[in-house]
Formats: sequence, C-alpha cells, structure tokens
Amino acid sequence: MTETLNRPAPTSLRSSPTRSGVGAGAAAALWTTAVGLLCVVVPALLVWGTDSRSGAGAGEALRNAARLWLVAHGASLDVPGGRYALTPIGLLLLPLALLARFAAVAARDVRPARVRAAMTLTLWIAGPYALLVAAVAVAATDPDVYVSPVQSLLAGLAVGLAGAAFGVLCPGRLWRAAWHALSRRTRRLVQAAAAAAALSIAAGAVLAGGSLAFHGARAAELAGSSEPGVVGGIALLLACLALLPNAVVWAVAWLAGPGFAVGVGTVVSPSAHEVGPVPALPLLAALPDTAVPGWVGVAGLVVPLVAGAVAGRMVIAELAADEPGRVRTVTEAALVGPVCGAAVWLLAWLSGGAVGGARLVQVGPSPWRVALAVATVVAVGSVAGALLRRGRLLGRS
Repeated sequence: MTETLNRPAPTSLRSSPTRSGVGAGAAAALWTTAVGLLCVVVPALLVWGTDSRSGAGAGEALRNAARLWLVAHGASLDVPGGRYALTPIGLLLLPLALLARFAAVAARDVRPARVRAAMTLTLWIAGPYALLVAAVAVAATDPDVYVSPVQSLLAGLAVGLAGAAFGVLCPGRLWRAAWHALSRRTRRLVQAAAAAAALSIAAGAVLAGGSLAFHGARAAELAGSSEPGVVGGIALLLACLALLPNAVVWAVAWLAGPGFAVGVGTVVSPSAHEVGPVPALPLLAALPDTAVPGWVGVAGLVVPLVAGAVAGRMVIAELAADEPGRVRTVTEAALVGPVCGAAVWLLAWLSGGAVGGARLVQVGPSPWRVALAVATVVAVGSVAGALLRRGRLLGRS
C-alpha cells in the first residue's frame, strides 16, 4: 500500500515543458512554411496558367514561386549574367505576420510564464523554420538558378527570430515584463528614437506617394507597355505593392541627403540627379524627371531635424522629474541620433540590392551614408529640441 502511494506518477508529453515547447515550435514553423508557400504558389500558378507567352512547365513555375518566397526572406538568387538580391519589404511582412500568428498559437499551448521561457520557445520556432527555409532553397536550385542554402538558413533564422519573438511575447504580460526589464534610460532612448524614425518614414511615405500620384499618367503607360492582361495586371500591382515600402525608404534617403541609385553611376538626391534607362515598373514612374532646385533639398533636411526635435522633447519630458543638468540633457538627446540611424541603416540595407547584371547590380541607397546622415541631423535636432524644452521648464520654475 505504501509503495503504491509513493510511486511517482508517469510523466506525459504534455507535462514536459521542454518537449511540448519543441513540438509546439516545430508545428508553428511547419504551418508558417506551408501557409507562406501556399500564399505565393497559388498566385504564381494563376499567372503561369493564364500567360500564353510562358514556355515554362509547371515544375519551373513552382520553383519560381519558391524562389520568390525565399527572396521575401532576404535570400539572393544567382541567375545567368547576374544576381537578384533586392528584398521586397512588403513581401517580407508576409512570413513575419504568419510567424507571429502561429507563434502566438504555440504560446497559448505552452503558456510560458517567464520571459526566458518565452525566448526559449522563440528559438524552438526559429530553428526549425530556418531549416525549412534552407530545405526550400535546395529544392529551388537548378543548373540555371542557384540559391545558397547557408544564406537562406541565416536569413530564415533572422526572420524566424523576429516574427516568433513578436508572436510569443505580445500575448499577456510578457511583453510588458520584457519592456520593464530594460532600464529607464534605455526605454526612454528607444521611445524617442522610434518616434524620430516613425516621423521620418511617414514623411518618406508622403513624398513617395505624392510623387507617384503626380506621375500617374507615366505609371499607367508603363503598366500597359507589356500588355499584361487582367491576371498579369493584378500580379504587376501586387509586385508594386510589395516594393512600395522600399520606395518609402528610398524617399527617406532622399530627404536625408544621400539619396539612392537606380543602377551603377546613377544618383537621385536633392543635390544631384543622373538616371539612365530603368525597368518598366510602374512604381519607378515616381522618379523625378530632372534635378530639383537647391532650396527643395535644404527644405527636405527639415524633416529629420523636426523628427529629432520631437524626440528631444520626449527625452526632456521623461527627465523633467529628475531636473537634469545641461550635460546630461545633451548626452541623452544626442544618443537618439545614432539609435535612429541604426534603425534606418537596417531599412536601407533591406531596401536595396542587385536586380540582375550590368548596370542594375547597384539599386537603392547606401546604408551607411543614409544612416550617418540621419544620425547626424536627428542628433542635432534632438539636442536643440531638448535644450529648448529644458530652458522653458527652468524658466517656468
């Protein structure tokens, strides 16, 4: 009787957090891969099936869809005579959103109680997902198009970590716990830099959208030049929407000063304008026809300055209770610039890349130039805004 009472209860798979985390993570990775591929394969097959000019078979159409899915993760394709390495940021949002969705489902099943357990579950999702992305890269490779499995593995891991972390941490109080685990100074800096980056991106969206609307007739002409048909026209529209966030980042680079390139030896910036032949993509109709007047470029610099000033006022508003000295105010406000510049560097790096061979091996902004310009101008605006706000607060007291 005593032995029966003292006998340990058998452990089940559900009672083991490690095993349930592994299973839930692998399931989330598998579902994300399947649904993500399906979202790309179905439109690709519709375009292939309705395009009478296509001489490719169904197998080649499926491989092309898989390659497009890999490009959405940041993988590059080595094609005859060149390379495709430009990531459509709008399409990148698809795997990120799916990862967040299925990671949230996995978190509800496992119910991690601490941030460390949540990050462990994130790894259990991102690891299998990266392996699946590498496997798709192997399947999508043929003698004409090569996709590096190692690069795909790393790209899948980065996307998997970002999307899964968002999905796992957001439910419940884990996100707040992770946020409050940071120091007050770090939270203050991140909030101010995020505000400056958001304002810069919003201004870039207005500039890109306004330029595209102004050149609407040319965009329509480019859209009809290839006679895509109804299904092809929808595919062309989706391609432009996928690349629209890239255009917004290029507009941010233009406002910051360095601008961007649309081919080797080209530049589109407030101070220079030299553009050669470009692909017949309607989105590229937004490119300015000629160089803009010098005062327009100077006016463009107002945007990151104002964004920095808003961020500086946020910094001093958080510091007001501590009555900070001038040195501390300048130091914390100036740090907003490099943090905002780092965020813009990542976006600029994602938004550009090679699009084939010859001249189009260089498309998009220079990440380090844009980041340096944004960091400098935002830092100046942030320090000015913080000092002005501090002076007013001291004057009232």
